[in-house]
Amino acid sequence: MRLVVDGYGKFVGKRDNQIVVKEKGEELDFFLAEDLSQVIITGKGSVGFDALKLLAHHNVDLVVLNWTGDIIYRLSPPELKNVQARREQFKSYHDYRSGFLCKQFIGAKLENQKSVLGSLAKSRGKNHDLSREILVHRDRISVFLEKLRNLEDGPIDKLRGKIFGLEGKGSLDYWNGFSLVLDPEFGFENRSGRGANDGVNAMLNYGYGLLRGQIWRSVHLASLDPYAGYLHADRWGRASLVFDLMEEFRQQVVDRPVLSLVNRGEVKISDFEIKDDYCLMSDELRRLLISKILDRLDSKIKVDGRHVSWDGLINNQTLLLAKYLTGEAKYEGFYRRW
Repeated sequence: MRLVVDGYGKFVGKRDNQIVVKEKGEELDFFLAEDLSQVIITGKGSVGFDALKLLAHHNVDLVVLNWTGDIIYRLSPPELKNVQARREQFKSYHDYRSGFLCKQFIGAKLENQKSVLGSLAKSRGKNHDLSREILVHRDRISVFLEKLRNLEDGPIDKLRGKIFGLEGKGSLDYWNGFSLVLDPEFGFENRSGRGANDGVNAMLNYGYGLLRGQIWRSVHLASLDPYAGYLHADRWGRASLVFDLMEEFRQQVVDRPVLSLVNRGEVKISDFEIKDDYCLMSDELRRLLISKILDRLDSKIKVDGRHVSWDGLINNQTLLLAKYLTGEAKYEGFYRRW
């Protein structure tokens, strides 16, 4: 379970084996620490030292997000003890494994993009022209996916440009197809990344921030270094491995809930405000978006004959990566069949 602490003036404290949330000295709620997996703070307040100690004892992350969904800071329990996985993580960057993994990450991303567009086309079957146009974009992604799979494995420094080139072309078609089902009044034309100037991009950015916190936790639990990635090159302060693993989950965990909120009329233009060239969400919409994405992470899908939650799947993929690096398993990027 994840605890979201929103608003201003909240205090997170400890009582026995419980995490207690208070406001102006009055208790709002309490939770058994052993039932929590993560505490997400989106407002301003304070946390007691005893609460931090209890959270660490139960391997509970504490993540603080700003208004755009960026992780301002993250507090976690001590590093786990599997040093061999980290040794292999650093070593693998310079051999064929790094290129292989990046092909898996981006291959899964392109497959998930195809899955989303295929579902959008199917759900608009009565509008034959729109459905066909969406499928054109989906089929173009298949071309780039095939070229990606035909690349020979090798160190990522020799493949990065080719992989990013194919990923970029596929993503352009994905976002073009994505935009076809959105009301033009939202002003979405393509992904603008950080510094969103339209409401859909603002929602996507915030959702990716929530996803990043979940993946960061899974990287920590797998005893891997979040900053030692493969596809996303080393840069001071960037958790490159977290961004690498995110590629497999952006579409299913964030893009789908955002599409659902917009197309079901749960989001209105009045929920956004442009300030200093940045698009801001209202507090009400931000809380709704958080709820939808966390619900998505808790929801279950059928994988290999068993039902698993999306956050459980993220943990499984990260552990699979660690086992691949130590020679215990094969790695295959996850994508949703449709």
